[in-house]
Amino acid sequence: MKKTLLKTSSVILLLFFITITFTSCEKEKNTIGVIKVVNSSGQTMSGVTVVLNQQNTIPGTDPIENLRKTGTTDATGRVSFTYKHEAILDVNVNKTSGNDTYSGSGVIRLLRGKTEQITVEAVKQ
Repeated sequence: MKKTLLKTSSVILLLFFITITFTSCEKEKNTIGVIKVVNSSGQTMSGVTVVLNQQNTIPGTDPIENLRKTGTTDATGRVSFTYKHEAILDVNVNKTSGNDTYSGSGVIRLLRGKTEQITVEAVKQ
């Protein structure tokens, strides 16, 4: 009787710890940067090439892998980028339409597990 009770208790205790271990793990939220591009009138611009990158400031250091990302804005003038870690990135936007070239720049600070958004104005050059 005692052996059966001990085995049953051990199995229940083991199942309890396994359940606690696997259900308490929370998946990390994505770190997302959303760039919205507007013209000098404040209207959103689609088809704009957006580049996120970080320039190395310490000479002789290797660049961080997978930091540079390129995307194109959608019909709402937005493009989003997903990163694993926090970062402070330079944002450069460019679009050529006929003989006109539009460009602009900014900086975005990405915080772990959050979605950050900035608006960049693309000015006719």
